[in-house]
This record gives sequence, structure tokens and C-alpha cells, in this order.
Amino acid sequence: MSDEKTSPDAVDGDSAADETADAIAETTASEVDDTEGATGAEISVEPDLQGATTGTKRRLPWPAIVLAALLVASIAAAGGVYWWIYRPDQLTNAASQQRVTDAARDGTVALLSYAPETLDKDLATAKSHLTGEFLKYYSDFTDKIVAPAAKQKGVKTEATVARAAVSEMQPDRAVVLVFVNQVTTSKDRPDPALATSSVLVTMVNQDGRWLISEFNPV
Repeated sequence: MSDEKTSPDAVDGDSAADETADAIAETTASEVDDTEGATGAEISVEPDLQGATTGTKRRLPWPAIVLAALLVASIAAAGGVYWWIYRPDQLTNAASQQRVTDAARDGTVALLSYAPETLDKDLATAKSHLTGEFLKYYSDFTDKIVAPAAKQKGVKTEATVARAAVSEMQPDRAVVLVFVNQVTTSKDRPDPALATSSVLVTMVNQDGRWLISEFNPV
């Protein structure tokens, strides 16, 4: 559980749109056409029917039409309220903040933990938590710097997260402040060396999964 939570009203950043739901009510009216019967070459109409049917149509009364229009408008308005207010609030509520905090914790630990004997697996695990330009940067950095040092000098590092809390929260983007403890050993320095740091971890939601897009020490 994170130490602190932010309100959805303080959220800033990019936003992403979700699907809209509309409900439509239709009204129909039926017509009754005048009918005439034909006999021989002449068309005759019964006197009592002629007066009753000529020019008559059944129409919906105005109150019913107005009521149907109001019903359509109210349903559309309710759908708009849900998708523009309630749903974004669901995506930035306490449960959503906890999910993004947990993802930031797990990604940070994976990013800063590796050992020579499990290096390939460790780096692959770390990359699975990343996305975008940061994934490209991390891949290049580990290939050129981390992997050679870990293999040649026996560098082993293990990270743990002391605390983490959401700093910014939107439906598809969040920033989490993470406090990290990192213990490092190597062939030259076998005694564990403890380092503490804090990092602003930017997370983006991709297909329902929170991934790290930026990792900035503060």
C-alpha cells in the first residue's frame, strides 16, 4: 500500500479516451389510408364510410412525442456523465493508484537488480516492465555498460523499495515517487555497499498494463 494518495481532482497530463455508450429510443406512427371500393367502371364510396375515413390519420399526441425526445436526451446525458466523469474517476481512484504503485515498485526492483550468473534473465525481466524510448535507452545502456561490468567485475546489485506514492494520476498516465535502497557487491568490493535514492517513475497504461516510460532520479 502506498504511503500517500493523490486526489483525482489534482491530476494533470495526457489523457486518453475510452468508448462511448448511447441508448436510442425510437417512436413510430402508423397511418390508415383512405380506402375505396370499385364496381364496374364507376367508383362508389359508401356515404357513411366516406365521411368517416376521408382525410383522417392517426398521429401520436404531442405530449408523447415530447416525452420520447426527453427520454432520448436524458439517456444520452446519462451516458455522457458516466464516460466523462464516473469512468475517469474509476480509473484514478484508490484501487487504480494502488495498481500503478505496485507496478512502479516491481519495475524499479527489476530495473536495478541483477547478478552475473542470472544476467540475461534479469535484464529480460527488467525490459518487460519498460516501454517506448526508455526501453530503447535501457537496452542500449545495459548492453554497453551494465552487462560488461557485471560479467567482468562480478557486479551484483539488489534493490528494494522502501516507500512509494503516486505523485500524479490520470487514466492512462501516472507519476510515482519511489524511494529505493540498493545493495551492491563486486569482486573488487565484496563487502555490501548500501545506496539510497529516490526516483520519479513515469508510468503509462498499455493494454491494461502499467509500464515504465521514464525513470528520473531526484
